[in-house]
Amino acid sequence: MLVTKPLAELCALLIDELHGELPSRIFAMLLTKGRSTVPQLAQYTSMTPRQIRHGLAVLHQHNLLYYHVDPGSEFAFYEANPENAYNLIRTGKILEMVDTSFGAPAKDVVQSLLLSGQTRISDLVAAYQEKIEHASKEGVESWEIDDLGGDTNGVNGDGSSTNKGGLVVKSTAHLNSIICRLIEADLIEVVHPKTFESPQDVQKIVEKEVMDKYFPNGVKGNKAKIEVQEKIAEGLAKVRAESKSLKRKLEQNSSGAKRRKVLEGLSMAVTNGNHDEDLDPMLDPRQVIRINYEKCLVDLRNRRLVQFATDMYGETTAYVYGVLLKLLTKDLPRCRQDGLGDASDDKNDSDKPFVVTTEQILDNLKTSVDLSLGIGKAERGQISRTLAEKIEPYPPAKKSPLEEAEVEGDASADEDEEDDESSEESEDDVDYKPVANGTNGVNGTNGTRVKFAGPAVKERRMDRPTQLRQHLLLLAESTQRFVRHCGPEEWTVDFEPLMRSLREAELDTVIERKCGRQGLRLVRILRAKGKLEEKALPNVALMRKPELQQKMLEMQSAGFVSVQEVPRDLKADVKKSFFLWFCDVERSLNHMLANSYTTMVHCMQVLDALRHKERDVLDTTKRTDVRGREKDRMRKEYYERYSRYLDCERKLFAQMMKLDDLVSVLRDF
Repeated sequence: MLVTKPLAELCALLIDELHGELPSRIFAMLLTKGRSTVPQLAQYTSMTPRQIRHGLAVLHQHNLLYYHVDPGSEFAFYEANPENAYNLIRTGKILEMVDTSFGAPAKDVVQSLLLSGQTRISDLVAAYQEKIEHASKEGVESWEIDDLGGDTNGVNGDGSSTNKGGLVVKSTAHLNSIICRLIEADLIEVVHPKTFESPQDVQKIVEKEVMDKYFPNGVKGNKAKIEVQEKIAEGLAKVRAESKSLKRKLEQNSSGAKRRKVLEGLSMAVTNGNHDEDLDPMLDPRQVIRINYEKCLVDLRNRRLVQFATDMYGETTAYVYGVLLKLLTKDLPRCRQDGLGDASDDKNDSDKPFVVTTEQILDNLKTSVDLSLGIGKAERGQISRTLAEKIEPYPPAKKSPLEEAEVEGDASADEDEEDDESSEESEDDVDYKPVANGTNGVNGTNGTRVKFAGPAVKERRMDRPTQLRQHLLLLAESTQRFVRHCGPEEWTVDFEPLMRSLREAELDTVIERKCGRQGLRLVRILRAKGKLEEKALPNVALMRKPELQQKMLEMQSAGFVSVQEVPRDLKADVKKSFFLWFCDVERSLNHMLANSYTTMVHCMQVLDALRHKERDVLDTTKRTDVRGREKDRMRKEYYERYSRYLDCERKLFAQMMKLDDLVSVLRDF
């Protein structure tokens, strides 16, 4: 991950917001100086080693740094983890996603893990057990946690996750069931020693182990080099598999999960898991667990794609797409492939491609959803069955040229035959035919009347599987290629080209907002044509030269287009040079990403200045006799200032969430 100055500043501000100034200063210094030891950090920050260790402990607890100990060295080297530091801004989105998918109890458990960092299962159970016992002694089912500022029985809950008149997590068995469900969904992973090593250090360790074990005399020949790469990939895959050890144990003892699915199919189990505690095995209390941000990003990407499909085709088609994505990404560990470990995983799972059948989607659809909505009705003669049912077994970039040529040749012959058949069928299915009648010159200039021949054909009603296929074919025929029809009744999603089109859509939105419709039209022309000479551009764009030059300079200053000077001869003469305009999409996206970081930093700084300005009011709201009763206990002018502050804070956080959506599309998805 490339760490720029705005991103480093943003990560430090986020850590300062959630964990305090001490860890924030240490993290910022690690980003600035790179890998460092405790004495070096003490020298850089002018803090005592004790303070440094306290800050490192907080960062280590929340998985915000890596550490590495060289053999024979007495000091550990610490390195910042900017990926997890930036993920702090997505805490609210992760909680909302878990609440929607698994319910309020799971949201409460995830919130506890997010706020406490990596946690031993026994410690988490003890924390919840203490709250449950406290509630039973008091004789109430909800209370106020003054030391943690929450309203639930979670370690650090909020009022949004409570159920009126009942606890969120009922018992330790209920907590065990929730953790099992989250582990099965891969949202929680196990912490092991290699977790705290940076990816580069892990790869070096695996390479050294492979060389010492299999190639002590060195590598000779291309065959041996290929074998070394395969062994390294297997070693990295084993390291990653250690985080899934608890999930594999649950899969081996899958009786609870299977019984839960059967009961849910028979409507005998509650979706929030309150009545299936006995179906799950008890987890090892010594295991240390944490949130798996990579899998959370996969689910957040699914939500973003469903929103994209909703904007394009409506809620019903988007709901079908959401079910398809959920089934397709059930075993997908991360959004983007990363190194040799993923290559080994793909090789091992080559017999299980990520493909979903129509029957699987139909089984997971809610029966209450009306699939007839969102489908246009067209006559049979207006539909090309060959194109609608076209099967593409390979992604666009991986299609074999020979097979593509053969498919195109066969398709042209078949298409003619099926077009003839469809035209014959359409003649039989015509609802009305104009018939000339020369006796009564009522309608038309030639004295003819249009007369309907026979009754209209009744509307054909489609069954539910056919309606589902119509939605899937609609997604497959879109210009964005949301879905690929890869086989008979089989569907998949090519995420790389799909996300590329989504990034271009985000770029087009920003260009249109800043430079207007003319600017967006010019950028699309440059994308389609490539580099265009300045004299030829007005003819292609159908614009006057002065207006076009002004608009191009405006977009150049905004970073959306660039110009290249090509001299005619060896002498660099401006009057005798070509000037080629072009649009570099990657450069524009990187510019947008940097601007997003800078804007988010500015939002955090404005919020900090606003808090400093209203510090007297905020100090008043922290009092125990005022908290929760601000309107009744505070004076009118103070309460108005507090309300204005909350409104500004809400707007700033909303702006940061919108910018994070853009950053996710540009960088992570």
